[in-house]
Amino acid sequence: MLYALGVIAFAIGLLASIALHEIGHLVPAKKFGVRVTQYMVGFGPTLFSRRRGETEYGLKAIPLGGYIRMIGMVPPRPDGSRSRWPRRMGELVEEFRAASRTEVTPADGDRQFYRLTPGKKMIVMLGGPSMNLLIFFILTILLYGLIGLRAPTTTVGSVSECVVPSTSTQQTCDPTSSDYRKSPANGVLQPGDTITAINGAPIERWSDAVRVIEASADTRLTLTVRRDGQPTQLSITPVTNTKYADESGATKQAGFIGISTTESYQRLTPGEIRSVIWQQLGLSVKALQQFPEKIVSLVGTVFQGNPRDQEGAVGVIGLGRIGGEIADSAEVAALDKISMLISLLASVNLLLFFFNLLPLLPLDGGHVAGALVEATRRGFARLRKRPKQIFVDVAQLVPVMYVVASILIVFSVLVMYADIVKPITLTN
Repeated sequence: MLYALGVIAFAIGLLASIALHEIGHLVPAKKFGVRVTQYMVGFGPTLFSRRRGETEYGLKAIPLGGYIRMIGMVPPRPDGSRSRWPRRMGELVEEFRAASRTEVTPADGDRQFYRLTPGKKMIVMLGGPSMNLLIFFILTILLYGLIGLRAPTTTVGSVSECVVPSTSTQQTCDPTSSDYRKSPANGVLQPGDTITAINGAPIERWSDAVRVIEASADTRLTLTVRRDGQPTQLSITPVTNTKYADESGATKQAGFIGISTTESYQRLTPGEIRSVIWQQLGLSVKALQQFPEKIVSLVGTVFQGNPRDQEGAVGVIGLGRIGGEIADSAEVAALDKISMLISLLASVNLLLFFFNLLPLLPLDGGHVAGALVEATRRGFARLRKRPKQIFVDVAQLVPVMYVVASILIVFSVLVMYADIVKPITLTN
């Protein structure tokens, strides 16, 4: 039951993201006077639709994307012009042009998309990805500003019996061993103690305490703790121990007292949220840069039986399964489930933002690139004292668009197959 709820919750979030992406295109297109005949969420057979004014709004069966249909996406063929493509490719271009312009009427005139200025074209095409970016910002701010990030508290969870280097595989303490060292906290601190100050300086977060303790090896410290509701002062002297310096596995010598703390969700400050956002932006750019090698890894999984890359590409089916696993996990608390689902949806929207900006047709970034070329050509025309309307004929890029679309379709099918046969799971 919880698994199904997780899948449904993520599916609703994803559909809402798709719908808002298309609204990001729809609103400026209508604002600039473009005639929009369809606003659809999904592809394939129409499940539901309703016409309002000149636009049909609807939901389709396959929730893998969405679209709005704008009149006059490509210009008419200039009289007497010839395609630079070979004959068969040229015929393909003109077939696409004819299909694209079937709904254009003489009354449309300046209401055709191609007749917009380059700046307005870019606003329309960037509206969708910008909406995904806005969703990412809103979800991230709500997640870390209202729920927070699970982090260590200043309350003692357990006390170590002895001093053990972080790099050691030792599981137990042997008092008879020659290298046995009693933990400084052993017999001093107790589970449930909350550290409120060190040497009189208030401690708000565990990171504050760590900073003081690590810098105070062999130096006596006075801890103020709250024990059973009452303030108590204790003396403790950290010892030098080998600790991990960061997540890379590098080590350092630092002060150590031998305790672990409890964890709870702690709301982040605006500055900390900004740092998280910048970190996520960097990770998304890195993920796109690794896209080609992810394709190679996916091909190896599907055709050679290689193990699935647990940090590789994942599709709608895989994301739905992950959402279901999060909701169904008995080891994850309710607030953790909510946090993970929100974080997952925010990450998907951020990746959609960057992916749609790729300067390739039929992606939004391809149309933006066309508008930039058009603006550049118009600029040169003005410099040559030959100001005139210049429209980039994106129909000429149809063969390239078909190649890109074919690659995306094949990739989507491979991801879908891998998500079913060798899914990425939380346990891995």
